[in-house]
Amino acid sequence: MYTIFITGTAGSGKSTLAGAFSDWLRSQEQSTLLVNLDPAVLTLPYEPDVDVREMVDYERVMTTRRLGPNAALIATLREVARHIEEVADEVNSHEVDFLIVDTPGQLELFAYRKEGRIFTKYIGEGRKVMLFLLDPMFCAVTRNFVASMFLASSIYLTFQLPMIQILNKIDAVPKKYIDRIERWSESLESLIVDIENRSKNVLMHLSREIAQSVYDIVSNMPIVPVSSITMEGFAELHAILTRVVGEGEIELR
Repeated sequence: MYTIFITGTAGSGKSTLAGAFSDWLRSQEQSTLLVNLDPAVLTLPYEPDVDVREMVDYERVMTTRRLGPNAALIATLREVARHIEEVADEVNSHEVDFLIVDTPGQLELFAYRKEGRIFTKYIGEGRKVMLFLLDPMFCAVTRNFVASMFLASSIYLTFQLPMIQILNKIDAVPKKYIDRIERWSESLESLIVDIENRSKNVLMHLSREIAQSVYDIVSNMPIVPVSSITMEGFAELHAILTRVVGEGEIELR
């Protein structure tokens, strides 16, 4: 079993990618299991095989405990974590080629709390990998690309799992955006030149310092452009995933 945790900021397309990539894998005669870890999501573009919403009632927790949306999400994730062995037993009882885990929409509540580490530790067997989704519309600006680099590095340091960057929604933006982001990901010099040309004063210095600090980490993470609508890039993603989880070639140094 290969376990894939899909992460990314709100609106980056995690759930859509989870469903679309599962469909593509099945079309390639690969069995999959889809797990939804978001207790607050109202609708999903796929039918989850394991769904934490069956264990906890987000709306009830928010109402009965008089909590705000984020506090209620923390409370329900904590409750799921208390029963992690039950979740793990249900997930691990299935024999599939790929286990795809769709993480909560609020990235910070998953990535920077102990519950997230509990989930990645107990859910799935064998080698595990994390996908970090990039929104090309957001990342086409130098300062935003640098911020995403920093976030990817931070998440890697939190989970210590091999990470692949997914440049998602490539069907929704001009090709020049994709080319620009790929150029920055391949050349620190190119990124620094554009930072200096497109930013000013403190922002330019800060962006340059952050980029230089985290580039060595991020440059070891493959970046794969994909579209969940056209399924473009899924063959390349599958090839990299099987290499990572099968041989462990992509480990951050």
